[in-house]
Amino acid sequence: MSQKFKRDSSKGMPAVSTAALPDIVFMLLFFFMVAAAIKPSEYQKYIELEPATAASLQNIVKKDMIAYMYLGTPKNRSQYPQEFLLLLNDKPAQITDIRGWIGDETSKRNGQDLLEYGLITQMTIDKDARVGFVQAIKEQLSYAQAFNVSYAGIEGDPTVD
Repeated sequence: MSQKFKRDSSKGMPAVSTAALPDIVFMLLFFFMVAAAIKPSEYQKYIELEPATAASLQNIVKKDMIAYMYLGTPKNRSQYPQEFLLLLNDKPAQITDIRGWIGDETSKRNGQDLLEYGLITQMTIDKDARVGFVQAIKEQLSYAQAFNVSYAGIEGDPTVD
């Protein structure tokens, strides 16, 4: 037999081609982006809330730095007999729970974003909420040194009711 067709046993197995790997990763990424649903807020289970109107609104850039707070009238008066119910991240709470909640929310976030932006407390308050409730919440936020507060609302003329 001639040398031309002789198998060279010193080469071993050929390397696995990774040319299609970026395509596979991209398809998986695209699949999970489409399949994953963003969890909407569940505050509607507990309270009825009609946000206040504002003449101008601004979007918050770093949404992952937001801790959500809601104040509205409770839907289930037998379970929550108070006039207004406070929710901290969609969970019913008392005003005295705010300090501990701010500490927990701050500890969940770390790194450069926390130093750069700080924790943003977004308050969505019913337009009929009493100023005393809002003032008590703001006092607890100041005790917790949470000075970066955002008020959520809907765009409109605040002078028209």
